[in-house]
Amino acid sequence: MLTLENINEFFADYPIKDIDCNHNILMDYEKIFKIYDGKFGYLSYLEFKSSDDSEIFLGSYPMNGADLWKCKKCGKLKFFYTETGGHFPQTLSVDVDFNKKYLSDPFAKSVSIKAEKYSDFITIFGFSELQNPEKIEKFNGIKVIDKSKSYIFGYHEFNGDIAFNVIADKTTLRKIYDFENS
Repeated sequence: MLTLENINEFFADYPIKDIDCNHNILMDYEKIFKIYDGKFGYLSYLEFKSSDDSEIFLGSYPMNGADLWKCKKCGKLKFFYTETGGHFPQTLSVDVDFNKKYLSDPFAKSVSIKAEKYSDFITIFGFSELQNPEKIEKFNGIKVIDKSKSYIFGYHEFNGDIAFNVIADKTTLRKIYDFENS
């Protein structure tokens, strides 16, 4: 069974690597795997990468909302995702790059909590940068991150709700999701 954790082994063992394919997306491809599992709430449009170009974060936009598809005619693999950036939604694709390592952690998540839960959130999750929200960086462009750290971007307060984006491992994001819904 294909999982986020074994996707690199799947790609390493996949018999068809680089092949030209001009087949029709709607008719000739079938979805074989969904990247986002829905266990930690809303995804973020935050796009991030490591300083090493040999890795691709599956938790970064647009990969975090992509599905892996296989051409029924030639077997080529592609990631398909929906782009909604200020225009009508478009389905776009990215070929699987068999020379890259795909990382299953961290993921980006949009967080929204009530202001009265704010100090509890900081205490429980230890994001001390939230104590000085004016210093939190906005997210425009692609962020370079260290995959072993957690990050906060894009703090915003509106009508008693506080929203921001977190880049962290999936386990932490699931706990944050539970906190949001408690």
